[in-house]
Order: sequence, then C-alpha cells, then structure tokens
Amino acid sequence: MIEQIIQITGLVVALCFIIFGIDDLIWDIASMIRNIRSGELVRLPFEQLDAVPPKLLAVMIAAWHEENVIDAVIENMISSIQYPRSMYHVFIGVYPNDAPTIEVVGKLAQKHENVHMVINAHPGPTCKADNVNNIIRHIKEFECKHQWRFSSVTIHDAEDVVHPYELKLTNYLIDTYNVLQFPVIPLQKMPALKNIFSSMTIGTYADEFAENHYRTMSTREALSAVVPSAGTGFVISHQILDVYGNEPIFPEDSLTEDYKLSLILAQKGFNTHFVLEKVPRLTDDHTVRWDFVATRSFFPDTFTTAVRQKTRWIYGITMQSARLSEMFKTSKLGFIGRYSLYKDFKAKLSNMIILPGYLVFVYFLLSLFTEIPYMYPRNSLSYALCVFLTFMMIFRQIMRAVAITNFYGFKSMAVACLLPPVMPIRLVWGNIINLTATIKAWKLFFKGTGTKKKKKKVVWNKTDHTFLHKQVLYRYYRNIGDVLLEKQYIDVSTLSIALEHCKKEGLRIGEVLLHKGFVSEEQLMEAVANVQHIIFVKDISIFSGSLATDFDMAFLERLLIYPLFRTKTGYVFAMTEFSHIEKISEMPGLQTEHCSFVYTTKASIMAAIHHRNKIASSAYKMVSEYLETGRITWEQAVLALNKHTHAPDILSLMGLKGVLWSR
Repeated sequence: MIEQIIQITGLVVALCFIIFGIDDLIWDIASMIRNIRSGELVRLPFEQLDAVPPKLLAVMIAAWHEENVIDAVIENMISSIQYPRSMYHVFIGVYPNDAPTIEVVGKLAQKHENVHMVINAHPGPTCKADNVNNIIRHIKEFECKHQWRFSSVTIHDAEDVVHPYELKLTNYLIDTYNVLQFPVIPLQKMPALKNIFSSMTIGTYADEFAENHYRTMSTREALSAVVPSAGTGFVISHQILDVYGNEPIFPEDSLTEDYKLSLILAQKGFNTHFVLEKVPRLTDDHTVRWDFVATRSFFPDTFTTAVRQKTRWIYGITMQSARLSEMFKTSKLGFIGRYSLYKDFKAKLSNMIILPGYLVFVYFLLSLFTEIPYMYPRNSLSYALCVFLTFMMIFRQIMRAVAITNFYGFKSMAVACLLPPVMPIRLVWGNIINLTATIKAWKLFFKGTGTKKKKKKVVWNKTDHTFLHKQVLYRYYRNIGDVLLEKQYIDVSTLSIALEHCKKEGLRIGEVLLHKGFVSEEQLMEAVANVQHIIFVKDISIFSGSLATDFDMAFLERLLIYPLFRTKTGYVFAMTEFSHIEKISEMPGLQTEHCSFVYTTKASIMAAIHHRNKIASSAYKMVSEYLETGRITWEQAVLALNKHTHAPDILSLMGLKGVLWSR
C-alpha cells in the first residue's frame, strides 16, 4: 500500500511538471528553429543613425527617497548619452513630503537646463503609476508652454545605468514602432570563488533576465505574442499619449502597472518592439566586445528583499493582470497572444510544484543507495515520464546557458549552469525564492478576498537602490575608437595598430589616425564630436556668410573658426580639433566663455571663409527667427539647419515648431 502511494505521488508530480513545462519545451524548440532559419541577427545600420534628424525625446523617472542615488544617475546619464542634450529632457517626479530628494533634484534642475523637477500633488508614497501619470501631465503642460512636441516618453528607474545609445536608437525606431522595450541586464560582480555564495541571489536575477530578454522576448515579438514591459527602458510614442488624451495612461490599480499597460496596449493594437541590438566596443587588450544597448541596474541581493520584490511581481502579473478572463474574452489578441498570457499566468501555479518536486528528487536519489521502495520502477509509465522530464530539464538548461553566455560571458554561465551540472545551486536557489514569493502572493490574494483591503489603493512598495562608482561607469562610456568601429570607418586590426603607436610615441589617437591615413579628417571629427557631445556639421555653407563680415578674414583663418549664429551673449562658431579657440579674446568685446562651438573640418571652414555666401537661405532665416525669439536654443538651431534637407519644415519634424495635436 505504501509502495503504491509513493509511486502514485511520483507519477502525479512528474505529470504536473510535464503539463506545466511541455508548452515551454515546444516554445523553446520553435524559438531555436526560428533562430536557425533566420541566421545571424540583422543589426540596425548604426553607421546611419546620426543621419536621422534628432527629435525631441522625454525621459521620466519616478523618485521616492532616492536622494542617495539620483544625483549620480542623472550626472552619468547626461555625461554618457550620445544624443544632443537640447533634444532630450529628463523629468523627475518627486513628492512634497520628501525634502531630501527635492533638494538633490532641485540642484540638478538648476545645473542642467534639460532636467526638470515635477512635484506630485499628493504626499508620498502613492503608487509608481500615479507618479508617472503626474509626470506625463506635466510634460503635456511643458509642451503647450514651449510649443514643442516630444516624439516619445521613456520611463526609467532611479538607479538605472542608461546606455549611451538608447536615445539614438529611440529616435531612429520611434517613427516605425509606437512602443519600444530595451533589454534589462542586472548588474553582478565578476564571478569568483570568493563571491559565489554572496552573489547567489543577484545572480538568479541575472540568469532569469538573460533568458527572458535575450531569447524569450524576441520570440514573443516574432510570433505576435504579447511583449510585456519591464518597467524600465520602456518607450511610448506621442501617438499613444494622443490616444489617451487627458486620461491616465499607467493603471493605478496594479502593483505591476508596466505589465498591465503593455497588455492594454496590445489589446488596443499597439504591439511592443523589443530592441535587441548590440554595438562593438574595444577593450583594454584591443579585442572587440559586443555591448548590448540595454538598461543596467542593481537588483536585490538578499533573500528577503528578493522575495519582497518578486511577491509584488507575481501578485501584480498573475493575479491582477494576466487573468483567465483576459485570455478568453473578445479582444485583438490572437491565439499566440492569448497563449503568452497563459505562460505568464501559470507562474503562480508552476512555482508551487517546486517544493514537492525537490522532495521527490531527494527521495529518488535516496532510493538509489538505500532499500526504500522505488518511486519510478523500470518499464513503468512514471519511469518513462521521468526520463522525458530529465530531457526537458537538460534542454532548458542548455537554452539558459546560451542566453547567459551571450549576456554575461562563459565564466558567468559556468557558475550559473555547471555548479554542479544538471541541478545547479543557483537554479535551485532561484526556484526557492520564486516558491517563497508565490506563497506570499497567494497569501496576499486570499487575505484580500471579500474584504475592504482588496479594494485598498495600491501603494508604492519600492526597492532600496544603490548605484555604481564612477570608475566602473567609465567602462560604459564610448571613446573615439568605439565610434569609428560603430560607423565602420576603421577595422579592429587597424585600430589596434594605431593604439600601439599611441602607446609608443605618446601621441593622441586622433593624431596617429590622421598621420597614418587610417581615417579622413571628416571621419575623425565626427567621432570626436560624438565622444565630446558636440554637434558635427559636415558642410557649413548653408549658414549665412553675412556674420563673417563682423570679423577680419585673417583672424578667422588664424584661429580656424567660422561664425554660424549670433546669440545674446556672443556667437556660435564652427571649429576643428586644431582650432585656437583660446585666442578668441583677441577680438575686442568677445570672450571664449560667451561663445558656443560645433565641430566641422578645416576644409569646410576655409571654403566658407573664402567663398562666403552673404545671401541667407529661407531655411536659415526661419531658424534664425526662432533662435532670436527664444523659441529654440542655439544647439537646436544648428541641428535644424544641419538636417534641413530631410523635410521642408525641419523644425516641425524635430518637434520644435508649434503644431496642433489631439488632446
């Protein structure tokens, strides 16, 4: 009798694992076949991204008690992002009862013209959705005041390391897709024997996000399934803001407002594009490393904090958003879309069988070395199921290993998947965290049923945040070599040779590249401009030559500069890396600190000096008028004129000209 109960228990547990896992196996096989057929990932033409006129973009950050990290986060964002600073604005939502955060954000807003503090009308903490919705309302007011229009809004968390190319990709893709989701890569220490156990919890996040964001999300999009928002690195086009009008966009009745919004948008016909792109980066040992354009941030590193966060995720996704009613009611979701909701929904059930599964596994191991009854007798149905289940588990581990290797490298994969093989410690630890969080989520669900507490307004149950040191952040910055590789102006071997010459001769990389003829002056100046966050203008002939009469021709030649616009305090000059801007003060009434500069080539400056066009074009007149009246900045004026051939009304295309749009 006892032997039969043991065998039935083993059979039931094996069946449960297969029932909840067979669809994942089919999904993984379909994903693998798709990847084999499609071949190498088709990359975006990064070398052409700068050719697209920059559009106004907004970044939103909801902050509650973030005074310890928000300053470093914003300073790093502004220092590293490869996008014109006048063309993106950061809106930080704070609460009136959070004085420390208000003080820090207030100083940031005073220091940076493109950083704005948005104080919530309610004391905190409300929910994150309320904070973000309040920021969106402020952005619309900001647009009306300046007669501008942001092409998109991007939501980020207060501890994110934003990739330097995120906004550049957003600008390129937002005309094609209404919703974008960039990958999220949890930060973790480089694996070593001394930190294997101390990094165990945060390593489980790395494993799960690598699997989901390297493989699953792209497959979801390819199969027209629902691509869920990750809550950060999430981009919404202005078209969606127009559709909602004055209605709040993010649902304020959910603990996972990001997931629920992505589901609602999918039902409205707005599908999310998952942006899985990577760019080359040269390491210190002169080898190329491919860097994913992704959001990086720290995740909880203790069992308690991880369980608290995942309880919120599981409850919000599986018990508030991905309900059975959503799968069967009439909507625009197809079969695959409904099935993807089931994949998310079943987590609250499949996580629960982890405990009996591990108990059965322990019993099975004991039965191999002791005289206790076999749970899976040979040639029985349960034995066949057990063999098939083992195959499923190994196949899943291989797929996970591939994803982790691509995101983190071989060493991280070895710690995650081979310590020990088949049943890695980190996998077991992650399953225990998910099991505990699921139990807590069920408790929260049943505790609220039939009581007033279930209708209680959602409150922000945020995670405490930390941020990287400056020395570590520098590895994510782009240098001249990275930009030249990205634009395909140079190959790795040639760049390595140039770097060796720099080391031996003590010269700058630009000097060596030009002297050796590896790149042209135009290519070098374009790369330098990218790294220094300065605009590069290939041809300055479009700018009126009438301003040049304010200066002596010999003075312009000697300093190698050329005036493009006159501002309230001075001029905007075109220069090269070899210009002598420190001598501008030789001109009476002119100081270097009162002038602004953009990059061009020596040939372009000399041509403009000797063949100046005193008749201003219609484009120059229009842009100058907007600059003189204060409706645009000098940088926006240069950008508009530099890209004027892309549209008859370039200011409208960039979002800088007052237009009517739906409310």
